[in-house]
Amino acid sequence: MDKYDIKKKYSQLYRATTKKISRLMVPKMKYIAVDGVGNPTVAEFKLKSELMFSLNKILKEYYLMENIRFSGAKLEGIWDTYDNSHFDVTRKKMIKYTLLMPQPDILTNEMLEEAKAKLFSKTESFFSLDIYLKEFEEGECLQMLHIGPYNTEINSTKKLMEYITVANLKLSGFHHEIYLNNPKKVAPEDLKTIVRYPVEGN
Repeated sequence: MDKYDIKKKYSQLYRATTKKISRLMVPKMKYIAVDGVGNPTVAEFKLKSELMFSLNKILKEYYLMENIRFSGAKLEGIWDTYDNSHFDVTRKKMIKYTLLMPQPDILTNEMLEEAKAKLFSKTESFFSLDIYLKEFEEGECLQMLHIGPYNTEINSTKKLMEYITVANLKLSGFHHEIYLNNPKKVAPEDLKTIVRYPVEGN
């Protein structure tokens, strides 16, 4: 049986420190995704997050039938931090987001629909039906690690924005977060989040 650890296959995507801003290329990948409006403190966000983990667990069973032992997927979030086309890192309104979890290339829409039906039969949450297959390529990006509560992430974001300005780069996408640990299992000051921005130029 083949082992497919997403963190090992794409190790550069999860390699980040608080001391250095990394520049990397993010390839085209497959994800399960769900859209929403809100922030991490509202009930809908938490429910959709839990559904993503539950669906990922069901999909692992399908991958096993294809002789693939899949592991390592982390929850990710893309946040629309633009207000009337103007970028605003301090925006704290109820904003649009897309939650993502990376998946192997063998995932198909048919496989996903079967897994969603199985999840819905267990949870009866209509949000589970909103999950879809997304192919996504960010290209060149900057990222760094943030340690601490989500509401202090602005400190890391500002460092990235300063770097972008000094390097004469331009934003080419949205604010992207990768959640490396579970907020239910660690204290807020120990939360680890990779903050990523797609860029272009130079």
